[in-house]
Amino acid sequence: MAVQNRIKKFIEEKGISRYKFWQDTKLGRDTAYRLCNDPNYIPTGSVLDKICTTYRVQPGEFLLWLPDDEPSFEAMADSPIFETEEVRDINKHSRNQSTDQIGRVVLPFERKSA
Repeated sequence: MAVQNRIKKFIEEKGISRYKFWQDTKLGRDTAYRLCNDPNYIPTGSVLDKICTTYRVQPGEFLLWLPDDEPSFEAMADSPIFETEEVRDINKHSRNQSTDQIGRVVLPFERKSA
């Protein structure tokens, strides 16, 4: 991952709670909290605009570019030293396929008809 968000650090430095960040920016609750909890979640242009407009800042104050040659979390998770039971469970569940009532495989982007 080449870009990470630093919203958590940004709001901590400003003394803003996650709740206040959500209320101030008028973002969706899930988006606001995900920005605070997941540094790999990159905001869309409209979300960037709301944050910058609310706090009168440039995106560089809460986004960080990392060179590709630095190890990412995903690369560390692939190493045998880092692999834990939790990582194996996540990988196992991500390979499972959903099926509908008739037993057909349903792809994540397909809609189920009523």
